[in-house]
Order: sequence, then C-alpha cells, then structure tokens
Amino acid sequence: MKNYNFILPLLLAVLLGVPSVGMAQDYDDIYVIEKNTPIPANETKKERKERINKDHEIVDSIFHLKAIDAIEDGYFVLQATQVRNSYGSYAMGLNDNSNFLLMQGDKGIFQVAYNVISAGANGLGGVTLHGRISNMKAKQDKKGNMIVTFNMIGRSMNAYVTLTLFKGSDQAMAMIDPTLGRGQITLRGRLVPYRNDDIAIDP
Repeated sequence: MKNYNFILPLLLAVLLGVPSVGMAQDYDDIYVIEKNTPIPANETKKERKERINKDHEIVDSIFHLKAIDAIEDGYFVLQATQVRNSYGSYAMGLNDNSNFLLMQGDKGIFQVAYNVISAGANGLGGVTLHGRISNMKAKQDKKGNMIVTFNMIGRSMNAYVTLTLFKGSDQAMAMIDPTLGRGQITLRGRLVPYRNDDIAIDP
C-alpha cells in the first residue's frame, strides 16, 4: 500500500508558494549490521540486547559522521518533527517535509508550518525565511556535541541560528532567534545530507 502522506505539504507548497523539502537522503548505502550479523549460538536475552544496542550505536555513529560531513560541506537539512515556540509550548508529530532548516551553500531556508490554511506569515500557521548564510562558526562542547552558529540574512527578517548536532547520532536541535519580535523557535529532528540545485532560494 502506497504512502500518500507527502502529497499534502507538496500540494500546499505549489498552491501557496511555500517551500517543502521531501525525503532528504536515501540511506540504502548504510549497511544495516543488525540484519546481517550471524546470531551467536546459545545467545542469552541479555547478550542479544547488548549486541543489538552495540549494532545500533555503530549505525548511529555512521549517521553522525555523515551529518558532520554535511555541515562542513554546507549542504544539509534538519527535518523537524518537534517545534517549540518562545512560550515553551511544543508541537509534536509535525510533517518534517514542511518544518525544517535547510542550508545550501551560502543560502538557506528556515520554515515552520503547522498546515493551518491562511494562518501565519507563510499561510501555513508559521513563518518562512529565505536568507544568506554569514559568520558561520563551529566547535565541539565538553559533551562531544557539535555546536554551529550562523546568521541568516533575509529581505524582511534576519535570524541568528544555534545548531546542535548531538554526539553519536544525527539527531539535532536548532534554536532560531528571528528579528521583528517573533521570539525564539526551536526545531528538533534528524540532520541529514541534502543537496538540490533546483531549490529556489531568494534572500
């Protein structure tokens, strides 16, 4: 049975002119260790759990390295499934095709869309910012997380972004501080490599 969940955000993007980012990366090149490692004879439940956890850590570390490479290359997308506004309220289970932070070289897009027709600055109950990336800096904190900061300079709004890629995985958090008194917005989700030269970014 086909999954048509992606049709709504893509259709809204066409009708309203709001960007939508589809599945960002095909991970077929990742070797799924868990499914290809022979099961040891007489393995106990505890040993099986430990083996599976170790396999997951290895796969997560591969995703983490890919995410680091994507940040360093400047071509990635953080597909958010959780969004928190300045009042501390979380919106969960969102469509990550239309809630994202995208970087394509020296340009980027930040978007929050709650899919509420004719609501918010972008017609989807949220806000969209096309901007040029400047003053990008990266460092590692004491916990081993990668911290990246940069500015997004748009026509009607600017934003200061603090991006955290958590140690050992591709899970990330972006805290966006836009101008015009909108308050801080936090995105949480996966950060994956993504490059699409057909995306129109008009800061």
